[in-house]
Amino acid sequence: MDDNQKRRFFQKIKQLTHEKFWSVMNIYHTRAYAAAERHYGEAMDIVLTKKQKEAVVAKAIQIREEWDGMMTVTTDETENEIFDIRTR
Repeated sequence: MDDNQKRRFFQKIKQLTHEKFWSVMNIYHTRAYAAAERHYGEAMDIVLTKKQKEAVVAKAIQIREEWDGMMTVTTDETENEIFDIRTR
């Protein structure tokens, strides 16, 4: 995204209502979460056996849904998350 595209996007965001802003942010959080899942899936395809990958994916789903109560990904659940892959 170049500077003009960023500026136009910022102007559009500033014009949104409070409710619409959070709706848009939830879309972006969901896309980012999906990209992260894809990245981890691709990494597991390279490093792990199919059975190991299935076990990791099942545990990740359990943690997300049962432990964190996140059936879907929204800004409400992710606003306090910090991205630092070195700590994982």
